[in-house]
Amino acid sequence: MGDATFLLLINLAIGVVFAGTFLGITARSGLGLGRWCAAGFVAAAGAVSVEALAQGIASVRVVSTLSFGLLLASLLLIAAGLLRHYQPDARVGWIAGIGLAYAAVNGLFIVDLPRGGWAQALAYQLPFAVVLAGAAVVVLRHSPRRAIDLILAFVLALCALQFATKAVLIPALDSAVSVRAYLTSSYIRYSQTAGGILSLMLGASLVGLLVTEVLAENARRLERDELSGVLTRAAFLERARRVLGAGGDRCALVMCDLDHFKSINDTYGHAAGDDVIRHFGAVLLLRTGARGLCGRIGGEEFCILLKDVRLDDVTLYVEEIRQVAATTRHDWQEDEFRLTASFGIALVEAGETMADAMRRADRALYDAKAAGRDRYRVAWPNMPLHQGVASET
Repeated sequence: MGDATFLLLINLAIGVVFAGTFLGITARSGLGLGRWCAAGFVAAAGAVSVEALAQGIASVRVVSTLSFGLLLASLLLIAAGLLRHYQPDARVGWIAGIGLAYAAVNGLFIVDLPRGGWAQALAYQLPFAVVLAGAAVVVLRHSPRRAIDLILAFVLALCALQFATKAVLIPALDSAVSVRAYLTSSYIRYSQTAGGILSLMLGASLVGLLVTEVLAENARRLERDELSGVLTRAAFLERARRVLGAGGDRCALVMCDLDHFKSINDTYGHAAGDDVIRHFGAVLLLRTGARGLCGRIGGEEFCILLKDVRLDDVTLYVEEIRQVAATTRHDWQEDEFRLTASFGIALVEAGETMADAMRRADRALYDAKAAGRDRYRVAWPNMPLHQGVASET
C-alpha cells in the first residue's frame, strides 16, 4: 500500500468516525445540526473513496465529477446545517441549487480545462474556499460568540485558506497533471495530510459545538417543570434574583394559587388535576411571554415576575389570567364546576430582596383567599394592603 493510498484511507476513516460521533451525540436531542454534519462527513468520505478508486475507473470525467460533487456536497451540508442551527427560520434550498448547478458545470466544462493550469485550479478549488468562508461568516454573525463558536469560525477560515492555497500551489508547482497522476504525485501527500489535519480540527470543533448545545438543551429541559411547562421553583428563583439584583425597575411579583385544587383531585381524579396544572401553565406562558418569568413553586402554586410594569398593567394581566382559567372547559368538567384562582401582587421596591418581595406577595395571596378567593390583593412596600376584587362572571 502506497503512502497516498494510506492517507486516503485515514481521511476516509476520519469521515466515517466523525459521522457516527455526530449522530451519537445528538441521538436523543432535537438538534438537527448533528444530522447535517454527519451527512457532510459521509459525503466527504465518499469523495475520498472515489479518489482512492480512481485508477480503476475508466472515465476521468466520472472520477472528477464524483469527487468534486461529493466534496462540494459535504461542505454545503455543513454550511447549511450551521445556517439552520444559528438561524432556524433560514431557507437553505438555494444552497442545494447552487451546489448542483456548479457540480454540473464542473462535470461538463471545468474537467476539460488543462489540469494543473490556473483556470482549472481556481475553478476547482475556490468554490470550496468560498463555501467554508461563508460558513465562518455565518458563525461569526449569527452565533452568540461563545468560545466554541469562535473556535469553529477560526477552523472554518483555516479550511477555506487551505483550499485557496491549493488553488495557487497546483499551477505554481505544476503538479498532478492528470487525475491518475495525482495519486502518485508528491503533492497528494501535502493535500491529504493537510486535509486530514483540518478534517480532524473541523470534526473536533463541531463535536465541541454539539456537546455544548446538547448540554445547554438538557439544562433548559431541567429548568422546566415537566407538567406545567413553566420554570421549576429553583430555576425561577435563580432567574428572578438575577433580574432584581441587576436593578430591574418597576417589577411586580405575582403569587397565584388555584382555588380548591384538592377537591379537583378528590372529585375528578389526579388526571384531572394534572390537566388543570398543564393548562394553567400554558396560559401563564402565553400571557407572560417575554415580559417576565413564571414558575411553579408548589403543587398548585405559581409565581410570576413581571418587568417594567405599572399597577394597572399587573392588575389587567391578573384579570386576564383569571378569566381564561374560569371560562376554559375541560372534558372531565361538570357544568356546575368553575375553576378559579387567587392572586397576591407585590410591587417590588428598588433594592428589595426577592425573599422580602415574595413574603409580601404571599401575604397578599393569603388575604385574597381569606376574603373569599377568586380575587387579588395588592401589597406595596410600607403601605397597607390595597384590595382588588375580581369581577364576577
